[in-house]
Order: sequence, then structure tokens, then C-alpha cells
Amino acid sequence: MPARQFHPTEIPTDTTKLFQFDGDPDADEVYIYVQGGPSWKLDDRKLSPFNLLPQINNSLKIYAYQSQIINHSIFPAKPVISLDQAQNEVANSAEILYRIIDYFKKKGKHVYVICHSHGGQIALEMLRTKSNIADKLLISCVRLDIEPEALEMIKDGKVPYYENGQNLTSRYLLPSFLRTSTLNRKIENMTMLMKVAYNRYTISLKEKDLTNVVYIYAQYDEMTGPQTPAELEFLKNKGVKVSEFDCGHNDLATPERLDKILTLLKSK
Repeated sequence: MPARQFHPTEIPTDTTKLFQFDGDPDADEVYIYVQGGPSWKLDDRKLSPFNLLPQINNSLKIYAYQSQIINHSIFPAKPVISLDQAQNEVANSAEILYRIIDYFKKKGKHVYVICHSHGGQIALEMLRTKSNIADKLLISCVRLDIEPEALEMIKDGKVPYYENGQNLTSRYLLPSFLRTSTLNRKIENMTMLMKVAYNRYTISLKEKDLTNVVYIYAQYDEMTGPQTPAELEFLKNKGVKVSEFDCGHNDLATPERLDKILTLLKSK
């Protein structure tokens, strides 16, 4: 991607242009996956957690776009996008997710949403700004109130990193031989989208209905660090089903863990 001027995302009015899908369009159950990253394209379908869930093979499986997947001026933007622009773009991703959920709810479908990492950040923004209309919404590996000092480490190609899931430090996303000016600019723009985590969700979600939400966190999450007692208490008081998994940030995609996730998602 050559450098280009940033232009705000214009979301297509046709909701069917906001996702890709597999499975049966006539199925009663719809599963929506919002991937982590952020990335400029959808992950390879072979890496989808849906591939390890044969129980939903007869359902409709949706892969939601995000603003930076639709708008290819975000990652190569020069100058680097501002925090306000990043906030607006994550808000656009939240709007996209809301429209997809609404589209299938209006068709009378049962809609289950799985959001991982940056996808979970989008889900939190959707909960903050929109009505909560999914049948079930599962959020994994994202913090409600991550430490501000962790977010201050997002600069110059570095991101926060919690050694052993506990001790906060930082690291480069790219090895030294890949830190060219072009790639560094893409990383800077990508990581600006991550700074939306400055929002304090234990405050902004205080009046929201979260009883359909399932929240999963990894005990050894090297990307987000440990949940605080205040975060966990807030979730439990809001009626959220909370579950800790004995793994790291990107280790949920095993048949055993995904089977447990599906059970949590389908539980009453």
C-alpha cells in the first residue's frame, strides 16, 4: 500500500456489502465472527474458529468487515491518523457490526456474535453507542479499563506487552529488518485504532443492559494483562457470564476451548 491521504470511511448502505459468509442462508441461527487485529483484510477463512465448531455447520456463518477493511486509506495514511480519527473509525466498525446484527434480527434469525481482541474492542464500542440487540454477544481477550500507561506505550512501532500475563513492558510488533518507514507508518496507523481503549467501559456501560453478554479472559494474556477485581466485579454485577481460560491471548482456538465457548454462548 503506497502512502496516501486519509479519507473517513463511508459505510455502504447495502448491509450485504459489509460481510462475507459461509453456510445456509436459510438457517435459523446466525453466527457472526469479529476478528482481532486490527488487520486490513479478513483473516484466511482456514483460521476461523468456525472451522473447529462442526456443531454449527448447518448454520449461517458471517465474517464481519471493519472500517479499515473497507477503507484502504487508513493503514497507509500520511500523516498518521489522529486519535479522534481513530475513534471515529472504530465507531464506524461498531456501526458496521450493529447493522449486520440488525439485518439478521429483522429476518427473524437467532444471532450469536463472537468478538475476539480488537473485535472485542469494537463490540464494547457498539455496546457503548448502540442498542444491545444480539441474542448473545461473546467478548474475549479485551479489557474494560486497561491501564493508561499501557496505552502510552503504543508508539514508534511498539505495543504494550505483559510478560507472563502480568508484568507490563513493551515490544516492537515488527522485527528490526522489517522496520522500514513504509511499514512503520502502517503500524502507527494500525495501533492508533487500538488507542480507543482509553475509553473507560466500567463507566460508559454502567447504564447498559449486559445480561446477554459472555465475557472471556485469558489467565496469561500477554496483550491485555490481568483483569482487575474492579473490572470483574462490574461485569458480575451487570449479570455478565464471566469465564477465565487457562491460556494466553491467542490460544482460544482449540476444539476443547471453542466447545466450551459455544456452550457458554448457547447457555440460558
